[in-house]
Amino acid sequence: MKNRISSVFILFLLLFTNSCMDLDKEPLDMISSDAVFKDEALSEAYLYKIYGYMPCGYGLFVEAGANVLSGMGITDLLDGSTDLLRSPAGWNESNGVMIPGTMSSTYNPLETWGRSYEAIRKVNNLIAGLSDDSPLSESFKERVIAEARFVRAFLYFDLVRRYGDVPLIKELQNFDNLQALLVPRTPKSDVYDFVETELEQIGEILPYAREIPATEHGRASREAAWALNGRVLLFAERYERSAFFSKKVIDEKYFELDDDYNALFQSRSGNKEVIFEVMFDGINKGHACDNLFMPPSIDNGWGSQTNPTQELVDSYEMLDGTPFDWNNPVHAKDPYTGRDKRLAASIITDGSVFKNKVIRTGYLMPDDGLGLVERTYTGYYIRKFLDETLPFEKLYFGGSQTSWKELRLAEVLLNYAEAQNEAKQGPDDSVHDAINAVRDRAGLPDLPEDLDYTGMKQRIIQERKVELAFEGHRFWDLRRWKLAESVLNNKYFHGMKITEENGVKHYEVFELNMLPKQVFLPKHYLMPINIGEMEKNPNLGSNNDGY
Repeated sequence: MKNRISSVFILFLLLFTNSCMDLDKEPLDMISSDAVFKDEALSEAYLYKIYGYMPCGYGLFVEAGANVLSGMGITDLLDGSTDLLRSPAGWNESNGVMIPGTMSSTYNPLETWGRSYEAIRKVNNLIAGLSDDSPLSESFKERVIAEARFVRAFLYFDLVRRYGDVPLIKELQNFDNLQALLVPRTPKSDVYDFVETELEQIGEILPYAREIPATEHGRASREAAWALNGRVLLFAERYERSAFFSKKVIDEKYFELDDDYNALFQSRSGNKEVIFEVMFDGINKGHACDNLFMPPSIDNGWGSQTNPTQELVDSYEMLDGTPFDWNNPVHAKDPYTGRDKRLAASIITDGSVFKNKVIRTGYLMPDDGLGLVERTYTGYYIRKFLDETLPFEKLYFGGSQTSWKELRLAEVLLNYAEAQNEAKQGPDDSVHDAINAVRDRAGLPDLPEDLDYTGMKQRIIQERKVELAFEGHRFWDLRRWKLAESVLNNKYFHGMKITEENGVKHYEVFELNMLPKQVFLPKHYLMPINIGEMEKNPNLGSNNDGY
């Protein structure tokens, strides 16, 4: 077994692990694989390197001075190619490839195949290295292996939702047998079986979140395995099992919804709602969210990389639970008042105060107005994720420190509500309890008690759209619901032009026809495998349909 483990391990990873996972170990130039897996600190360092492959939805981040495409393969937010956002910048992938639907086997900005299998090889290497003949304690090995399996399970889930059938490699491969390396694609149902079983097993091994000290935030807990399994099984349409695992997280009653939705996304670690997060310290590893998305007047001309659409803004209900309606004169006169609290916490609208400055987004308004060069294209800016405490000198690529909240309780509640509604073909009291808890935090009333299956499904779709906005869920939800064609294809979306005359503001919804029209075809439900991977491994067979 040992001679199949890579012979050397470059120890620079000791320098660049997350700040929450510091090691008091002197860096060396090189160290043998045998030594790595005989030493707890080095084994943990190897594990932390594996954690570094977890996707981060912020897009571009900087690690050890180098730009990294976050494991999502894109510099923009994933929702930049949905109905939630539109991107004015010409260099990002949303405008260049995703919106016009031109991804191909030679260029796909969401390509993660190679990076994912690189990480999977490292996981399999760690499992082999911490085999029975490793002198480390069984409890240490059991936890570290379980954490590595958590990352591997996430990556296989991510591969399946991108590509469908993918090679399933569970053990360290022998590089002396080149033919054995050419693994064919495994049916996605079998990959889902593997991921479900893995997460169920490690959910009995990992520590509970309450047992993990603050110095280890960013490591997987038992509840994280359950929450991820609930999400995975929603994609697999195994609704009873999905509801089962999401309910385990809810019933544990350790995590709580943060009363302050805005503060939740400005936290750097340890928020009571967050079940699993990707950590940043702004020094060794930092993201560029603030630099890319702030109103440009705050960031010396930078920012406004992507802007919320009118479609999203109009989706936030009034505080009494009624839909916003431009045909209602009360709504139209003052459209940003009396709305779902998440609107003001997620989106900068005209008159919002951000970093102690009133932001004016009206047509040709100074500093940040619609129509000015390199300002908002839609009349809105993102607020969610932006750190209002970040000093100006940290507003650069890699300076941002807020964690990426990959799993949080609100998503688990919505996952449960959807899975239970599907499993029962209608909502029971537990479905109402779950979705109403999320709505209550937003200041909204409970949903009507007489909703049937279809009515509740539509309310869940609506609730996920606003609660999880910009977090990448809309991108995947539209695909798993098979709604992407009807929602996105052949569509322009809309923005807001505000003018003022004699002190009275006039609001005009306008079509964003200066940006590309969205194209979403049936083939886009899956992504193409890169032609280079197909050529290296002929056993992969044909590419996905349409590519």
